[in-house]
Amino acid sequence: MSTYGKSLNILLAFIYNYIKEVMSMRNKNKKNDDDKLLLVIIILLGFIIVYLTVITIYEDRKIGVDNETSINNNEGKDVTYDEYVYKEDLLTLGYSHNDVLEIEKSFTKDEVKTYLLEEKYTNLLKFKESKYFNIKNIKRYQLYFDKNEYTEENAVMYVEIGLDNEFYSNIKPADTSKGTLILVNKYYSIDENYDANLETLGDGYGKGKMNKEAAKHFREMVDAAKKDGIKLRSISAYRSYSSQKSIYENYVKKDGQKKADTYSARPGHSEHNTGLAVDINTASTSAHFEKTKEYEWLINNSYKYGFILRYPEDKMFITGYKYEPWHYRYLNVEIATKIHELDVTYEEYLLMNK
Repeated sequence: MSTYGKSLNILLAFIYNYIKEVMSMRNKNKKNDDDKLLLVIIILLGFIIVYLTVITIYEDRKIGVDNETSINNNEGKDVTYDEYVYKEDLLTLGYSHNDVLEIEKSFTKDEVKTYLLEEKYTNLLKFKESKYFNIKNIKRYQLYFDKNEYTEENAVMYVEIGLDNEFYSNIKPADTSKGTLILVNKYYSIDENYDANLETLGDGYGKGKMNKEAAKHFREMVDAAKKDGIKLRSISAYRSYSSQKSIYENYVKKDGQKKADTYSARPGHSEHNTGLAVDINTASTSAHFEKTKEYEWLINNSYKYGFILRYPEDKMFITGYKYEPWHYRYLNVEIATKIHELDVTYEEYLLMNK
């Protein structure tokens, strides 16, 4: 029984005994003081009303303020008032009792109140199974999942990469502190003042300049390939911001922006602007570089020198670019090796190691 109930019982018992005693004395003295008795009863009733009002206010405040005050749910388990309210809200949204129990196990009260009471997220518990799950993005997961034919796991991954945003939207400055591991794509850009720390590749290695560390490893790769009877050379390496701007604008004039965006980067979004990317031997789909022995050698060996195939086949929905078997990006040997072993894009690798 609550404090409220016990106190009320005591008060009623006191009133009953008091009236009984008054009546007994009245009969004994054979007095007929009805007015006096009525006044006593009115006073006692007044005390009862005041007492009940005070106790009610106290109990309500105790429940509303003290979240540790427990009440019983349908299963007899003590829950706090806040918990009771959010569970009722979840049921109202359409979650089953089993769903609510799983949500209770998986999320804190604050997470539920902040992120889960606006609408029902049909695939919530499946999304939660992903190790990349971030409850702050639950609405984005559900929207992306509903619009695409992906598994819940992939929906979470792709949203965390940012693919639920249109390419060239929600653009952020690339983190230049990452050095050779900088991410530049259709969501991250560098400005025209970016220092690529360049040096010329030199005779026998093809055209252009690259970041000094990348250039050193490129030359080592070309020399190693040569020993295996494979000839590699750069046909396009570093490009300035203005040079990329001119190239892109010419492609837009030729094919329109929508098509140009599938094979050419906007200025500031090109890896060539960083000095870390190189087009090897060709840059034409008609050359079918993917069918050559040079391509096969690169696939099997480029990671040993810190390079990855940056825009692989069937990953355009992630990279934003058509398959470019000639485009290689320098990271470093350790990271390139991991990406080669995992057979993922750089975006996927970054998420896996977030």
